[in-house]
Amino acid sequence: MDYRDYAKDLLSRKKSLISAYSAIKGELNALEVEKTACKNAISNLPPDYDGRIYDDRLINILADLDDCRFRRSVVERELLKIEKGMNGLNDYQRDLIDGFFVDYTHGITEELMEKWFKERSTLYLDRNRALEVFTRSVYGVVQL
Repeated sequence: MDYRDYAKDLLSRKKSLISAYSAIKGELNALEVEKTACKNAISNLPPDYDGRIYDDRLINILADLDDCRFRRSVVERELLKIEKGMNGLNDYQRDLIDGFFVDYTHGITEELMEKWFKERSTLYLDRNRALEVFTRSVYGVVQL
């Protein structure tokens, strides 16, 4: 089992995870507002009115909140892995990881060669070393 493949996949999803985290935070806020509105509606019902519709809606909102919190914890865990892995790298290695695995664009190799005054072969060797350092920081091992 080669954990570098897992690390590459994790890095390729970084932007999506950041976007998802933001969306989930917004969804949580909206659900909290909806929960409060539903509770207020239940408390303001006349005594002779059947409030089962509001009760059912509140139950659904609470279930959605639990699901949303679970999804947020999964995304937070993934983003924390990326952050911890990146903290173990120097600026050069961080640029390599970002350039090759997170924000890959056509021509990134030439851009990094020019920025860091490195030859192509050296850049690729350093990229592999940076990926190993990142992988060890996140998973503890590179291969099993």
